[in-house]
Amino acid sequence: MGDCCRQRLWRRSSAVDQALNRNKIMVIGANGALGRAVMQRLGSEAAIAATRAGRSVPAGFEHVDLSADGIPPLDELAKCRAVINAAGLVTGDVSSIEAANIRLPAAIANAAKSVGVAKFVQVSSFSIYGNVELIDASTPENPTSNYGRSKALGDAAVLALADRSFDVESLRLPFMFSPQKAGLLSPLITMALTLGFLPDVSQRAVARSMMTYNDAASTLVECARNKNSGISLGADPQLFDYQLLKLVVRHATDRNIPIAALPKSVADTIVTILPAIGRRLFRSSILHNGINCAGSQPLGLEKALYELALASGKIRK
Repeated sequence: MGDCCRQRLWRRSSAVDQALNRNKIMVIGANGALGRAVMQRLGSEAAIAATRAGRSVPAGFEHVDLSADGIPPLDELAKCRAVINAAGLVTGDVSSIEAANIRLPAAIANAAKSVGVAKFVQVSSFSIYGNVELIDASTPENPTSNYGRSKALGDAAVLALADRSFDVESLRLPFMFSPQKAGLLSPLITMALTLGFLPDVSQRAVARSMMTYNDAASTLVECARNKNSGISLGADPQLFDYQLLKLVVRHATDRNIPIAALPKSVADTIVTILPAIGRRLFRSSILHNGINCAGSQPLGLEKALYELALASGKIRK
């Protein structure tokens, strides 16, 4: 019997057996910062953690190993009404990035569809839009990195699988952080406390859409529980800018850090030499509130920045 026939028989026989028991959501990449946040948001009764063999997940959660080719066991998938794919690769050679961000999501989505999972949620990225300063409904895809290009192709691959019985939603997210995993925000705050100023670009206010891992997790869980298909975008409606950072640093450390305007030529040089850092320091990237699926009310960005500044201030002392 061919693989196609076996998958059809599996889906028919599983549908009756699992109809009353499909109450789980599988999280692929549950060992990462975002995956762990999704698991905590779901709770142990609803979540199944799926990782490469040997990877650890929070205690108390059901855990399955992915196969050598990255596919979850079909019998475990058959317990689920939804799958959230939080796995991916940001850096590396082109072949590895494409395998992780294009071929693997499509293969997992195909496997989920074959056993009757109702919803597949793909974690995607604003990197698909390149260096634009405002993202709205008319913004074209224009990735400028291997990562961005792979995420665009990965979205297309999984969205092509959607049909009336299989919903697929790609949630595109901005830079994410937490007080424990702050990325470039930690050295920025440390630099401000060390130098005594925040660097900004003269004659241009920089603002960026960001999101905490916890808020991204809540949005992903909402995606897994609805019946939407297509592309969604989410970010904290409160923007990150230097005025906000100055405020939280003052509240957390009692230090009033001024904002020093740098000449545009200096900022452009930094962007050229250190593009990833320069883009985040000196270029805006704002999600239009009209298409923000995370809503219009501020989420946890300011609180997380405060906790990060508080920790950085203690280290500086």
